[in-house]
Amino acid sequence: MRIWLPSSRGAVLLAQLAIILLGLALFYGNPPAQGRILLIPMTAGARAHLVPDAVAHGARLVASGRLPGSMVVEGQRDALLPLLRGGILPLRAFAAACGEPVGGLA
Repeated sequence: MRIWLPSSRGAVLLAQLAIILLGLALFYGNPPAQGRILLIPMTAGARAHLVPDAVAHGARLVASGRLPGSMVVEGQRDALLPLLRGGILPLRAFAAACGEPVGGLA
């Protein structure tokens, strides 16, 4: 049995690509310390308790998100991070991803 190993040039390229993708995921996915946060339910049960849990953790409802069952809220990241245990994923809310007009254009 022969194991395929990339050349050193290919390994460096793969490592650089992995670092770039990880950086983009952290930049785009990490919710702000305070402000608009997109909450995405990962299960049917999470979808059922998304709004009550968000409000219980101090969030103010802003709008529904583009993904089914998702919600844009205004709140603090540290207060909303415990929602992860309930299957609700908090992400950075961008205007284009949340159904809001981009750049003030309708």
